[in-house]
Amino acid sequence: MVYANSSKVEKAAEAFMELYPEINVQAYDLGGDDVLMKTLEEQKAGAFTGDVWFSSGGADLVGQVLPKNYVWRFVPDSTAAYTPEQYTQPLLMSRFGTSVFAYNSELNDTCPITNIWELTQPEWKGKFFIEDPLNDASTLSKLITFAFHADEVKQAYVDLYGSEPVLDADTPDAGWLWLKRFAQNGPIPQPGGDEVDSAFATPGMTESYMALTSYSNIADVQEGILAFEPCWGIQPKLGVQSQSYVGIINQAPHPNAAKLWVKFVTSPDGRDPWAKFGTYFPDSTYEVPEGQKPLDEMFEMTWFIAEQYAYDHMLEARDFYLLNLGK
Repeated sequence: MVYANSSKVEKAAEAFMELYPEINVQAYDLGGDDVLMKTLEEQKAGAFTGDVWFSSGGADLVGQVLPKNYVWRFVPDSTAAYTPEQYTQPLLMSRFGTSVFAYNSELNDTCPITNIWELTQPEWKGKFFIEDPLNDASTLSKLITFAFHADEVKQAYVDLYGSEPVLDADTPDAGWLWLKRFAQNGPIPQPGGDEVDSAFATPGMTESYMALTSYSNIADVQEGILAFEPCWGIQPKLGVQSQSYVGIINQAPHPNAAKLWVKFVTSPDGRDPWAKFGTYFPDSTYEVPEGQKPLDEMFEMTWFIAEQYAYDHMLEARDFYLLNLGK
């Protein structure tokens, strides 16, 4: 039994059962929050039902799941052969998603800003769309990641304004100051990524907006469904990388089948349902589609989500963001 947060898991399960017809796979696209909740509840109750964690988890994974050994790390030899060690900790990473600052490419030839501090200026008040960080822990974790990289955010301020930022009493460093000013500038929350894209990147719009969106949605740009481009070169970083993990749930009823799933889903055939423009894999031999930035280049322009820091500061950051929103 596989607990996942991807609709494509069903296609992977079908391919797995063609290869191993003697194994019946029940693969559920639960969504990240429900994967977490179901795993925690089953482990606490001793009702060991799930076999495979196949989800992101982010801050809650490192804060609640792994410290209690609710999910175990397993790296097949075949996967280890082409996966750098850093992408196997704390669990084996199955793929990467990239959230980027982006702009409407029909209304702008280039990104209208070069620095994230410009998003705190009056001309961008109420002009930025984002998945609601008050209701989406993943989005809030991405914003917290900018707070975590306070030194780089401070340097970006100096590069833009020529002087160091003056901190407020409730901002211990430039990272938290940026988060405060960003919230005060009234970013417009949306319930999901599709709504974000429709709000800022629908073809034919007449007013320019920006957003934090998924790089993989460039595929919709190529098909003419959307009109946006990432803000290449924005300082200090283009965006944030999130990781999806695959691991063996504690006391899995079918541990050997679970290990086969991990081996399969990290192989070229197993990952095929996700092998689309904008998605990255830790496999060092994977060749990205034409036009997609190579993995190493994208990693230089982005930060990994600061998962432990986000977990430690999640409640604080949510209250802080809400207190300053639109002020």
